[in-house]
Amino acid sequence: MLWLCIQFPKLPLEALTRAQRHTSKAGPRAVIEGQLIVDANAPAAERGVECGLTIATACALCADLDLLQRDIQREEQLLRELAQWGYSFTPVVSPQPAESIESGDGGFACLYLELAGSLKASGGLQPLLQQLRRELRQMRISTFMGLGHSPSAARLLSQLPEHRQWLKETRSPPSPQQWRQWISFAPSKLLHCSNKTIAKLYACGIKRVSQLLAIPLSEVGSRFGRDFIDYLARLNGSRHDPVPSYQPPPEFHSELFFPSPLDNSEQLLFPAGRLVRELCRQLQRRQLYSQQLRWKLDFGRLGCKVFSVETSRPMLDPQRLIALTKLQLERLKLEHPVQALNLTCDQLSPLSQDDADDDLFGENSKLQRSHQLLDKLRARLGHQALSGVTLKESHLPEQAWQSADTLVVKSRASRKGQSLHPVSAPRPTWLLPRPDRLQNRGHKLFHRGELKLLQGPERIDGYWWQHNRHARDYYIARGEEGSLYWVFQDLTSEDWYLHGLYA
Repeated sequence: MLWLCIQFPKLPLEALTRAQRHTSKAGPRAVIEGQLIVDANAPAAERGVECGLTIATACALCADLDLLQRDIQREEQLLRELAQWGYSFTPVVSPQPAESIESGDGGFACLYLELAGSLKASGGLQPLLQQLRRELRQMRISTFMGLGHSPSAARLLSQLPEHRQWLKETRSPPSPQQWRQWISFAPSKLLHCSNKTIAKLYACGIKRVSQLLAIPLSEVGSRFGRDFIDYLARLNGSRHDPVPSYQPPPEFHSELFFPSPLDNSEQLLFPAGRLVRELCRQLQRRQLYSQQLRWKLDFGRLGCKVFSVETSRPMLDPQRLIALTKLQLERLKLEHPVQALNLTCDQLSPLSQDDADDDLFGENSKLQRSHQLLDKLRARLGHQALSGVTLKESHLPEQAWQSADTLVVKSRASRKGQSLHPVSAPRPTWLLPRPDRLQNRGHKLFHRGELKLLQGPERIDGYWWQHNRHARDYYIARGEEGSLYWVFQDLTSEDWYLHGLYA
């Protein structure tokens, strides 16, 4: 087993501010819980504001300090999103929420990833760690990592500067001896136990883990309890170290919160692009897709607004999805400033090889362009503005088609099974909703002048087995102005009708 512990020391602050485009230009800012400072950004830390200070002391050190109320729910939601991101690398994931500051321990939230089964697919330990760090930076998440043979060891080693430096340069997992050496020489204050136990260890003169491991377990148990002995056994690998397993939901959900609400839809493009890129990266690794992106603009107490971006086929190109989202945002008029932006994909489906096929020069490229055009029209005009046309079994032209709610473009490969095919005879581009009766004078037809029959007849005799028989002889006729018409003679009444116009 090869466990990676990713600790998130800035999660309280980043859950509220990671949507900002330029965090380096932000002023001093701190997150508070009760009367205490929980987290602070770099400008505030430079002026002496740190975790554990009271609000009064922090404001005395930094008069223009911007205080944000801690949002535990947003932190938990962000940790779930990070667990879902980690699940795209390995199926063994375990998120651990931050410990309450009231308990006095103040442990950071962290994520455990079991990497042994993912090394080969990622090209080794170093490429995998580099990819993890790169994507965490893109998500604006601060971390420090540790690698161990158990989750407890990985968490302890993630706090060792020497181990973190080694992790940046290593190409292969360490040997068991190297792990034991790091753990032995780790300070006792890094053990994952209560502050009361740490104080008790230092009172006994135990400042290194090696000193603790040299004491017989019976004596350690008598002083610190059975749970502490169990922790030491999990730390040195002599006992199994189980952690709760994470199972991702059958959907994708991510959210960005804006400390300063946005009142312009153009300002939403940058955070929307970040969410779409996070979505595409995760779906590509998990071989999933979704054809509907549901955006929610949260106005806080003033309600919310929801709109959807739909695609005609599975699409994992973030630039195209961002372009479709931009078209939707351009049509929106913000009623209130936006406090948070949510992206949800309710239905994630497995991606097949046919869906992932991307032919640049064949029929698929033409099909893709058709789908892209439909998606753009739907995003710009609205979902109700487009509808499709499908064939229907009938001999009569006006009954041989029907409108469809969805517009579908099919490739040749997808035209399998029983399907209707259009007739091979020439048909007009525009069919009148109802045949228009023509004037017939002296065996000559008139419609904006005299009509001359060019081609025909094509006999269509439908419903002869019923009482309302339709027997028609169709012709292609030319008018005086050169236009081509589709006319027919009703064989029952011998009247002539105009039924369609050719382009």
